[in-house]
Amino acid sequence: MEELKDRILGLSGMNHFINVMDDQGAGYVIALVESEEISNTNAENVKAIWGEFAEFLEEMPTPKGFDVLVSWTK
Repeated sequence: MEELKDRILGLSGMNHFINVMDDQGAGYVIALVESEEISNTNAENVKAIWGEFAEFLEEMPTPKGFDVLVSWTK
């Protein structure tokens, strides 16, 4: 994963990237991007990055967008 850090953070509009996984190997990626429009322009690059993990995935993930209602940090 670390070798992909620059590619992931270098995606247009990328503000924050979080990857979480449980002890069974199930996980989520949360990417906070400036806008849905900018995020959509990254689609092919994101697909290529996911391709790096193809052997570890049951199926390729389907991106889904949400609006951030609140983002707290301490």
